[in-house]
Amino acid sequence: MEQTIGNLGQEIQQPSKPYKNLAEEGVWQSRVNTLLAIIPELDDGIKGHPKGSIELGDGFVLLHKWDKGLWLPSGEEAQAISEFIGKNQPLHHFKW
Repeated sequence: MEQTIGNLGQEIQQPSKPYKNLAEEGVWQSRVNTLLAIIPELDDGIKGHPKGSIELGDGFVLLHKWDKGLWLPSGEEAQAISEFIGKNQPLHHFKW
C-alpha cells in the first residue's frame, strides 16, 4: 500500500492541485488494471528498469537525468549538436 501511494505521489505533475491530480492518477491506474484483467493480451510483459538506467546492485538503480520541461541548447552544447547533426539542420527543443 505504501509503495502504491508513493508511486501515485510521483505521478502528480501539478502541485497546485495535489489531491485532484492524485485522484486522477488513481482512477487512471485503476482503469489500466481493469483492462489488463479483462484483456491480458494487452500486457506487453516489459518489466524492468527505465531505458538508460544502470543497475548498481543490491537493489539500487542509477537513473538518467530527466527534465520536466523542454530546453533549447545554447553555446557549446548547441555547437556540438550542430556539428553532429549537420550545420544546415535546425536545433529542436530537447527533453531528456
